This record gives sequence, C-alpha cells and structure tokens, in this order.
Amino acid sequence: MQRIPLGTRSVNVRRGPELSPNTRGKIIGAKDFGGTATQIGKRYNHPESTIRSTLKLEPERLGNVLQPRSGRLKTYSDRDERHILRQVRLHPKCTYADVRRACLVKLCDSTLKSILKKHGITNWRAKKRPHLTEEHAAIRLAWCIERLDWGVEDWKKYMWSDECSVERGKGKSCEWVFRTPPQKWQKEMIQTYKKGKDISVMVWGCFWGDGRSDLYLLDRDFESLKHGYSANSYIEVLDNELAGHYREGLIFMQDNASIHTARKVKAWFKEQRIPVADWPPFSPDLNPIEQLWPHLKRMVLRMHPELEFVTGEDNIREALGYALQEAWSLIGKDLMDKLIESMPDRVQACKDADGWHTKY
Repeated sequence: MQRIPLGTRSVNVRRGPELSPNTRGKIIGAKDFGGTATQIGKRYNHPESTIRSTLKLEPERLGNVLQPRSGRLKTYSDRDERHILRQVRLHPKCTYADVRRACLVKLCDSTLKSILKKHGITNWRAKKRPHLTEEHAAIRLAWCIERLDWGVEDWKKYMWSDECSVERGKGKSCEWVFRTPPQKWQKEMIQTYKKGKDISVMVWGCFWGDGRSDLYLLDRDFESLKHGYSANSYIEVLDNELAGHYREGLIFMQDNASIHTARKVKAWFKEQRIPVADWPPFSPDLNPIEQLWPHLKRMVLRMHPELEFVTGEDNIREALGYALQEAWSLIGKDLMDKLIESMPDRVQACKDADGWHTKY
C-alpha cells in the first residue's frame, strides 16, 4: 500500500456553507465576553460542533478569512501528464479511450479533459472540408501566390457563380431554449427534424462587383444516363442568364464540376467569347458565393414558413422555387460586396496554409 506523507492540518474542517468572516468574528467576540459554545450556538443558530471548531482554529486564521484548501490529491503523475499531452499532440483525432490505452493510465474522461484544458487543449468536432492531395494543395498555393497583390477592384471583375441543391426545411439554425434541467425532454424544449430526404431543387446564381443574375432553377436532363443535371442543363442556364448579363472586361468564374468542363460547354464559352477564370481544384473556400447559400436558405425559412405544409411534389417544387427566387432578389448588395471584399483575406489564408484548408 502506498503511504502518503502527512501534510499540514487543514483549517477548513467545516463542510457545507462556509461561515463568513463577520460571523466568525461575532462567535469569537461572544466567547471573549464569557459565552459558552452551547450558548453561542443557540444565539447564532449553529451547531455546537461548528462553534467549537471555529474557536479552536481561530489562532490559525488571519482575520477570520477562509484559508486555501490543499485540494484533492492528484491520481496521476507529472510523467503521466506529459505522456497525455504528447499523445494528443501527435494524434489529435484519437479518443479518450485511445489516450488511456496509449498512456497506460486509468483516468476518467473528466480528468483527462481537465488536464488538457489546463494546457489550452479542448476536444472539438472536426470541420468538414473537401479531400485534398499534395498536388491539389500545391496548385491552390501557386494560384494564390500569383494573386496575392490583387485588390478588391480586381476581384469585382469576377462573375462568381455556383449551383446549390436546396432541400425543403433545411438550413435551420440551432434553437436555444430557456429551461430547467427537468424540462430537458419536454416537447416544447425539443428542436425536431424530419427523417429522410424531402423535395429539393437545384438552383444557379451569379454575382459580380456591380450586378447579379436572377436565380435560375435548373431542369433535369432526362436524356442523360441518370436523368440528372448534365452539360445540357448547364448550357440552358448560360443561354438564359450569363449571355444576357456578360459585358466586356468581366471574367466568368466556375468550379471544375464535370458539367462545367464538358467539351460542349467549353465550345459555348469560346463561341460567346466569354473568358473563364482559371480555377484551382476543390476550392469552395475561395469562392465567396458559397457563403451566400446558407444565408439564402435561412431567408426562405424565415419568409415562407408555410412551405412545410405544401403537399404534392410538383406544388412543393414550384413553391420552393418561387420562394428561393424571391429571397435571392432581396439579398442586399452590401452582403455581396462584403463577400467580394473578403477575397484578399481568403487568398492570404490559403497561402498561409500552404494551399491546404482554411477557415472559409
């Protein structure tokens, strides 16, 4: 059995609510005037044992102030702590169980959390980003280095475009409620969601320094192999939206999705004489329109709560499409300007990350 060396006696033997320095002073004053422990206890409504311990420990207290406790003995050594820190720094995605196995310790999760928190380390849910290879990161880095000295005016010449699939009811923010612990599972305190997928529509949008397109609802190509959205669907968008909005001096931006890089799409841009921006692979963090889609979804939920009660697939698609187009037209230009103005910071962040993932 391990022997623990004796330490200094604690001067805080009382459990429960602590006596205030003022109360302790009154107890000691009453004793100086000849009061017994029993009499003092009755007068101030405290147990006799509390009065006796207060009087006994009075010489060891300074000004009747509570002295610091020694605290609970640690169940781990400094060496264990160093091993735990080394493990999570070398393997940040390991679990608490992994830490216990690797460091040969029998510590509960809360103890491990307190050890790590002391060193500024907490357990976070990992952010989701597209998979990047060394080659992808190198291309992204080279692209950003080439544009490091670009100003906002340069980025305003880009026509930022993207598609987005919008599902009815999706885009809700986390709800917060005021409640007591027993109310945790009451139905009024729960944020519900529907199981399974609901009706969705695919939309396309584009904006630039001093303009925006309409929000276009893409049609499925039923002549394609999987009856999905094809290069033909995309050319329909370009014919109806881009051709009428493009003017000389602008550069069209699109990502490297397969329907964007199809031969017939490249031929369309060549025929229309519209320059297409060179775009690095897997780079949604560099496209400011990506941050517009969550805002659009929240607007639709706020403006059209009745969408939840529309029935019939065709009716739902029509109502959802109308709501999205209305919300798009009401998005303020100041938000789009802020997104374009963030481009220098996005490029710098990607450069600082050596082409790897950024916060955007």
